[in-house]
Amino acid sequence: MPTFEYQALSADGKNVTGVVFGASLDHAVQDLSGKGLKVSHIGLASGLGDPLAGMAPAPAKKQSGNETSNTEPSAVPPGSAVGGPPIEQRSYMATSVVGPLVGKVPLTVLQFFFRQLATMLDAGVPFVQSLETLGGQTRDAKFKEIVVELKGHVEAGRPMSAGMQRYPEVFPPVILSLVRAGEEGGFLDKALAQVADYIEREVALRNLYKRVTFYPKLELGASVVIIIAANYILASLHGSFRLWSPLTTPATWIVLTPILVAWFLFSRVGLANSRVKYNYDAVISNTPYLGGIMRQLAMAKFGRAVGALHRGGVPMTRTVQLASDACGNEWLRSLMSPAAKELESGAGITDTLQATGAFSPIVMNMVATGEHTGNLDKMVDKMADFYEDEAETKAIQLAKIVGLCITLLVCIYIGLIIINFWTGYGQSVKPEG
Repeated sequence: MPTFEYQALSADGKNVTGVVFGASLDHAVQDLSGKGLKVSHIGLASGLGDPLAGMAPAPAKKQSGNETSNTEPSAVPPGSAVGGPPIEQRSYMATSVVGPLVGKVPLTVLQFFFRQLATMLDAGVPFVQSLETLGGQTRDAKFKEIVVELKGHVEAGRPMSAGMQRYPEVFPPVILSLVRAGEEGGFLDKALAQVADYIEREVALRNLYKRVTFYPKLELGASVVIIIAANYILASLHGSFRLWSPLTTPATWIVLTPILVAWFLFSRVGLANSRVKYNYDAVISNTPYLGGIMRQLAMAKFGRAVGALHRGGVPMTRTVQLASDACGNEWLRSLMSPAAKELESGAGITDTLQATGAFSPIVMNMVATGEHTGNLDKMVDKMADFYEDEAETKAIQLAKIVGLCITLLVCIYIGLIIINFWTGYGQSVKPEG
């Protein structure tokens, strides 16, 4: 079994070095992560009588610009981490500006990828072969390049998440955290299926919003087209009377266009910044009704991740950290994350989570019951089911309310056009005699 040398950061912030045995590099990294170590460099040992000694170590994760690697790809046998795709973060412009604007991948493409990958791994198809097959099937050019890169990481002995983390515009934190949880807990196929389920629910919710708002949008668009066509006909008749509406007035678009562009840039580029995302999530999470939905969805994701990690044997400190990242809400994550450090000191799970203030009483009751009975994974799964059902019900209700509000606004808009038409028409027609 190969021997790996590593450099890592311990839970108390100290730099530690040592050696670890593992069947492959990713197994070695998982073993170190399970001990609470944050690996900065890892590679094949250059001594200790290992048959692979003499091979240069490969960086597992770049921590700063001062860290360099003395690797030589030609000196490393197949299956090592050296010679694979780059693992360092892309430039700020590529990650936070260009990527969010033009680098998005449709959710349906991601859903198909994760569902098929989970099925293939569960059936025993080799990881590299699965990625190669799926990469050849996808028709999205951007995603095809990413899958090829992910395949290169796996061939180099790295976890797939090492490549996923380079594309935050494609793989949001919740997806990345669930995949990492599966890699560390040894249940990657199940984690990928959970990711596919999560995306499927997201697609269904978005489709619901599209359905309930389609007719009002159609009415709005039709009114603009009809008014423009009617004015064209009136102009051809050499009359002075014209139909009026706010959406056919240039002054309206002079004001409305910058607002729409600003919102688009904020939703794509602004929310890619963690600080902006934190403030946005804080506001949304504390908004009446909508905030309750967002909190419930975040709690469901957290509970689902805790249950999966706990069953996989991942230490509770690491479980809480990964599950916090998987909740998908930056504001709640900031409240949950400190609990991992408290657990390292030996504090109880229930008391530690309750001290964060992020969890409702029903969650704490379930966690306490699971902690006392030894069925924590089952209890948090039940909690996740409860919150998912509640959040989905409220989200559907909210979508219908939004659709109704848009319909009412369109009715008011069309009513104003009709009133303006008859008023203007009456003034333009001169009484006889």
